[in-house]
Amino acid sequence: MLKLLFCLMLTSFSLFAAEENATVSLQRFNNKLVVSINHDKGWHTYWKNPGDAGIASLFKFSSADKKPLTLKSYEWPAPEKHLEAGDILTIGYEGIQHFFFEDVKGQIDAHITVLICKDICIPGEAKLQLNSDQSFVANRNTKPFPESELSAAFDALPLDAALPSNFEYYLTRVKDQNLLTLHYSIKGIKNTELPRKLYLMTAFPHAPFGYKRESLFKDGDTLYGKTEIEWDGEYQEPVVPLPASGSFPQTYELPFLLNAPGSTKIQKVILKIKDFSLATPSLDQFYKNLSPLDGKKNSSVSTESAAQDMNLFQYLLFAFLGGLILNLMPCVLPVISLKLFGLISHQNYSKKQLLRHNLSYTAGVIATFMAFAGIIVVLKATGEEVGWGFQLQSPVFIFSMMLILFVLSLNLFGLFEFVTPGGSKLGNAKTEDGIVGDFFGGVLTTVLSTPCSAPFLGTALTFAFTTNTSTIFLVFFFIGLGLAFPFLLTAIIPKSLHLFPKPGAWMEKLKYFLGLSLLATVIWLYDVFVGLVNFDVLSWRINLIFAMWFFAFFFMKKISKNKIILAAVFLVPLTQTVFFLTNIELKPETATVTPKEGPWKKWSEARLADEKGKLVFMDFTAEWCLTCKVNKKLVLETDAFEDLAKKHSVTLLRADWTKRDDNITQYLKRYGAVGVPAYFVQKMNGEVVFLGETISVGEIKKFLE
Repeated sequence: MLKLLFCLMLTSFSLFAAEENATVSLQRFNNKLVVSINHDKGWHTYWKNPGDAGIASLFKFSSADKKPLTLKSYEWPAPEKHLEAGDILTIGYEGIQHFFFEDVKGQIDAHITVLICKDICIPGEAKLQLNSDQSFVANRNTKPFPESELSAAFDALPLDAALPSNFEYYLTRVKDQNLLTLHYSIKGIKNTELPRKLYLMTAFPHAPFGYKRESLFKDGDTLYGKTEIEWDGEYQEPVVPLPASGSFPQTYELPFLLNAPGSTKIQKVILKIKDFSLATPSLDQFYKNLSPLDGKKNSSVSTESAAQDMNLFQYLLFAFLGGLILNLMPCVLPVISLKLFGLISHQNYSKKQLLRHNLSYTAGVIATFMAFAGIIVVLKATGEEVGWGFQLQSPVFIFSMMLILFVLSLNLFGLFEFVTPGGSKLGNAKTEDGIVGDFFGGVLTTVLSTPCSAPFLGTALTFAFTTNTSTIFLVFFFIGLGLAFPFLLTAIIPKSLHLFPKPGAWMEKLKYFLGLSLLATVIWLYDVFVGLVNFDVLSWRINLIFAMWFFAFFFMKKISKNKIILAAVFLVPLTQTVFFLTNIELKPETATVTPKEGPWKKWSEARLADEKGKLVFMDFTAEWCLTCKVNKKLVLETDAFEDLAKKHSVTLLRADWTKRDDNITQYLKRYGAVGVPAYFVQKMNGEVVFLGETISVGEIKKFLE
């Protein structure tokens, strides 16, 4: 509406005909009808989306009997940006532009309406008649355009294309406003120069989305952009409110012109929009840490640099604290216990020796976190939805972990000697022998820690998953540093080890207990594995593989030490394991998991929509999430919670993320969560409240009353 008022104000100065400022012609070319507009110097017309102000050109056709003709329109030529007086940015055309339509036999009457501007804007029109025996007509005395020029213009038109693999986008909502922000990035580019004087992403008009100007930033080989979008649904008939749930009732396919660096021509791409995030961390600080593409830092950026650094520092502090707390989570306790076991045996070693062992363990932790960060970056670049603990949605990964832990338990039970994550051969080892074992222990601890979420960790991870590549690695580094910190501390302050009992015969008995704890972890992973694969078909092979590995180590310990015979014995379970891992039969997609608990229903967005007007509590969980199981036992399965749910007639929904489910991943991402556990309350008015990863009956009660 503002654009239209602006145009009316400008056009009130003059009502001259457009032909005084442009030549308009109609020409037949290779079974196409070409409308050509040759703007006089300094004058311009407008594209389909005119920008801050303007009106798009309009092309109408009719036959000799005045009946309207609907001619197929090819894509308009790629426009350019123009900055007009008063800092008004418009999108349109200068010079000679050719618009292509399908041709039909017989006479064609064309009515072209334009708004043509220079210092003022003038509405105008051109009416041209092209008879069946003509190939060219114009509103001025001019010649037809050469076929070579028209052919080149047609070849330069934007074509429909798929989004590049290095392009990523998502939508967020500005809090308490009918305002959205489209965020996007294009990675791995050699330079950030745009081939045309145009936005990176230029939106086609699409109600009820009202697009504002694009802002572009660069960071190394990555180009970042954001465009604010006004939601104009309240002006439609009937009114279409911006969904409070963060999910549109339909998937919008929004067309854009992509002006990608390094591209030889403009492409037309489609962004599919179904959801938008309601509770992501503020990204203002993220963009302020980047360089604007035009190189101009605004004053607010420089004056707030200290605040930016403090903001990033807070996220890194949360990452460190979250990693520190992971040491207490049930996921990693068995492996952490092994490391503590090793530290007790190291009490008499020098500070230098302890530092070497614990630095090796720390290197294993941080290297694994860096590997996870790299995998996440790659998956995000390919458009995959990914969250915290994603690797435990892979049956191949889980089975591999089951075997590793099973073999380690056999070591603890004395079937063979192997350098354990404790840092040495248990009971009788040299310190130097345990360096590789410490590194491996760090790897194993990290792998088992990622199914867990912890206080502070969710906030840091959400920030990492919605930011740039370098920050993802930085946040993951600090999580790893927090996880390894207690062991670094014992190396810096060796006297702290004296808080533990002195080494002795009791350690031999303790290692059997630790072996049992590893077997318990194997059983937990076994339960997760069963939920992912077609267990009815694979059960006998799974059990047989474990039996073969046990027999191989038993054979080595009790029967023969001959290397040739042992090689043959171990080759059998090894080949069977490799074959099994490459041929795992997944559980059929049609198989659904129905929650066993009576009052709980299976979560879906459709079911959630059906419960609008009621109180809803949502539990996002997974079989591999031990924190989820602890919360379930301590909170969700208590009489206090059940009484609270009955009192307020709360609908209970449970989302199972054990297997990969993009619907669940996207819903979590929309509310600023990247993993499980995650808990939500949907109020009667449709508002969704994210409770975080730790809950209590008292906290839930506050949001239900």
